[in-house]
Amino acid sequence: MIKSQKVIITGTHLTPAVEFIHQLQQDRDYDWKIFYFGRHFNSSVTKTPSIESKIIPKMGVKFYAFDSGKLDRRWLPNTLMGLPHIFQTFWQVYRNLQEIKPKYVVSFGGYLSVPVIFAAYLQKIPCLTHEQTSTLSLSTKINSLFCQKVALSFPIANNSSKYVFTGNLLRQEIYSTDSKLFKNLTSEIKKYPLIFLTAGNQGSHHLNSILKHILPTLTPKYTIIHQCGENDFSTFSKLKSHYQHYLPYKYIESLDIGWVLHYSRVVISRSGANTTQELMALNKKCVLIPLPLSQQNEQIKNSLYLKKKFPQGTIIIKDSELSAENLLLAINTLFKVTAKKHLINPQKNLKLLNLLKRL
Repeated sequence: MIKSQKVIITGTHLTPAVEFIHQLQQDRDYDWKIFYFGRHFNSSVTKTPSIESKIIPKMGVKFYAFDSGKLDRRWLPNTLMGLPHIFQTFWQVYRNLQEIKPKYVVSFGGYLSVPVIFAAYLQKIPCLTHEQTSTLSLSTKINSLFCQKVALSFPIANNSSKYVFTGNLLRQEIYSTDSKLFKNLTSEIKKYPLIFLTAGNQGSHHLNSILKHILPTLTPKYTIIHQCGENDFSTFSKLKSHYQHYLPYKYIESLDIGWVLHYSRVVISRSGANTTQELMALNKKCVLIPLPLSQQNEQIKNSLYLKKKFPQGTIIIKDSELSAENLLLAINTLFKVTAKKHLINPQKNLKLLNLLKRL
């Protein structure tokens, strides 16, 4: 009989967290009872429901929502306003941990993970935290003080046995070419090649606005799938009737993202860690516009890393220099580039799961 284990997942880096949940659900060694401690809203200063509050319950995982504040290094008033929420969340988490009595807690970063990890530490619950980026975030640095192990997506120079290089967890859906939502487009994109524009789960008003200016130029020649985010969706959904080959969405579900990435001739995106690693794994031609305010210039580093790997197929545009003209130029340039084919290896990365079992 398979032994049952309780585990709590927390954090705001949703893509590797979702892949890890899939691995737990498919594990043959234990029957994992999974709980997720996530944000109620997308940030500590907005009231837009968080993406994890929508995605995680659909996976059959019990979701607990919290409204924690954050330590904002760029704007002190946000930190001061958030302190009461941090303490309130800590006590809520502490009580939930006492009720659930998990065997482990696994963090995927973000400000909410800090009170969760600290509360688990006080209750002597073994903790593991995963860092998806090439630099250690503030939450990871704090969590590392209270965790048994810190799993790294990129190797770093550190002599501590606490830090273990496991690599990132790429969602397996990127390797699938099936999609009920988009399967009827397969013949259309042979005539009108596919461009995919995304700026992550929440979208980017700046990128969206630039795309709006060039839609009249692009749509006669290309199919555009646009993940615009919830805030701008009402505006861009109205444009669908004006442009025959334009398809805006709040969010592309994981079940469909493999089709979109596989058939995209060019991807336009920010350069978060998961995005750049997925583009690299699939050898996709891309225009990257790094988020200028990312911590420790993380997105700039990610884009330069991909540019080094695929110099001909990667164009980087600074956010401050992004315009309709240079975005069009980048798209036209990439369509003239022939991407080199390479072997795609969809093998699962189980190093993090194996590390958890050894705690």
